[in-house]
Amino acid sequence: MKQRVRKIERILKVQQHLQKEAELRLATLERESTELKAAQETLIRTMNDHETLHGLFVDVTAKRLQGLASQASKVDKAKTVQKAMTIDRAMQAKRTEKMLTGLKGHERREAEKKDLATILEGLAKGGSASFP
Repeated sequence: MKQRVRKIERILKVQQHLQKEAELRLATLERESTELKAAQETLIRTMNDHETLHGLFVDVTAKRLQGLASQASKVDKAKTVQKAMTIDRAMQAKRTEKMLTGLKGHERREAEKKDLATILEGLAKGGSASFP
């Protein structure tokens, strides 16, 4: 029983590590998404600025803006997938934690039963009715 508890504790540690890794990946994707949106806004502001030589660089700026939009779309899709994975990892860790708690409770009850049986046997053999 103790060996099973140790195995589940190790599994729980691994699942918690995977959960943290998934959360970090999600945070990275969110940061990347924010940076791409900021770059898009900067380019749009630059294109709207009448003081710059925007006539010379409209094609290049438009292509760059289109590339940023494409990257943002890919990051948003990856972010959606990563959110689902993060939730799944958290649920797996929670289920394992619940299983571990139940197993530890079962182990504690078995130990209490064994201790009670030992006390009852001691009382039956000893002949004295006083409790320690």
